[in-house]
Amino acid sequence: MDIQMECKNCGQVRLANLDEMIRVLIDTCDNDSVYAGFFCQDCADELLDDDF
Repeated sequence: MDIQMECKNCGQVRLANLDEMIRVLIDTCDNDSVYAGFFCQDCADELLDDDF
């Protein structure tokens, strides 16, 4: 099922697959990771470029 998600960084609204989102949250918990919220592809790419 698709739902609308707002980018945490820019506020742009995109469709996201709910099943995939739940899977990501479960994997985050299983791996004892930190969940930081949803970013659109543009903001995610910019954040990755800034780190390297």
